Amino acid sequence: MLLCGVRSRHAMVAESATLGFHTAITDLCGTHEDAAAHPDSAYYFLRRLAPRHLIDLIAQLVQRLIRMRCLERFRFDGDYLVAVDATWLRTYKHRHCEHCLSQTHSDGTQSFHHAVVEAKLILAPGIDISMGSVSIENPGQDFDKQDCELKAFTRLAAQLKRLYPRLPICLLMDSLYGVEPVIKLCEENRWSYVIVLKEGRTPALYQRALEKARRSDGCTVTLADGTQQHFTWATNLQHNQCRLHAVFCTECKPDGTTRQWAWITDLRPNAQQAPAIANQAGRLRWQVEESFNLQKNGEIELRHDYGSKGKAWYNTYLIAQIASILMVLMSCGNQIKKLSGGRLNSFRDAYPTLRNFVARLRESIQRDRPGQPGRLPVLTHVTFDTS
Repeated sequence: MLLCGVRSRHAMVAESATLGFHTAITDLCGTHEDAAAHPDSAYYFLRRLAPRHLIDLIAQLVQRLIRMRCLERFRFDGDYLVAVDATWLRTYKHRHCEHCLSQTHSDGTQSFHHAVVEAKLILAPGIDISMGSVSIENPGQDFDKQDCELKAFTRLAAQLKRLYPRLPICLLMDSLYGVEPVIKLCEENRWSYVIVLKEGRTPALYQRALEKARRSDGCTVTLADGTQQHFTWATNLQHNQCRLHAVFCTECKPDGTTRQWAWITDLRPNAQQAPAIANQAGRLRWQVEESFNLQKNGEIELRHDYGSKGKAWYNTYLIAQIASILMVLMSCGNQIKKLSGGRLNSFRDAYPTLRNFVARLRESIQRDRPGQPGRLPVLTHVTFDTS
């Protein structure tokens, strides 16, 4: 139902009462059930379901794509790019449950939140899929210090290592993660990393990196639109017990606009590698934030409270990630070309907007199709097209 753009549980009840809903669901599932679960029954189930089952299901979907080598061409320097970030999903004026995070504002009022830390596999600009996530929540009413994003990252790293033990990974993270415990965790798991470097987060490291980078010759790259990027770098920097490198980028657009970025990484930069680290890795981290924005404000409407009792809020988020994976498979696959007999070359040739596709999908599930029950799903091969 999330895949079809149904934006509330009340609307789900109405959609599930349409004539073709039961037939469509049983066809998709390959079963012969006499009835489909009522949305309220599904919510009752989600309140009690252990989230690890959905997390493992997401991992199975991603592992299948990896084993099929569908994602090989999206690697960077042999690694899969994985962006990590946190987002708030629910906000309440009053404490919702004993696990809520609390925040005190300048006017003395308090707000309460549910949040997650998510790992997204970056495939191409604007295209990503979930690899794993953990909730940020307090253990109960009695605790010394609230749970936080960095604590949750330790749990996320353990989850990723359990689900993808031998997968070569390069983590893309913002400046919050540019601290020794995170870097050491990456080293222990043999993961590469590209982390945003900001002076306010690690001032001593930033100054040492900047001074050393100014002494390097650097290199300049001109992009197709005339934008010039000047790169400098610093190697073998000591950050407490960790040794790392830094890359600085100053970008000047044709209209004179200038911007600057900096990253720390375990990948050793040079005249060829520094532009790649910046443009093909570091600057793709924004996609995880864009993905959160689309899921909250787009068709899935994650800002809406589909249910917050028990584990329902987190399980709904995980189901939304599964829906997003299916959406990527449909929008970036070659099924439109197959089904149209070659008349249409891409998803956008058939559906100019995602909203249009979601509306057509919902209509197809609602439509009554007498005399066609029990059809089993057809297995097919999907080829990605991100051109």
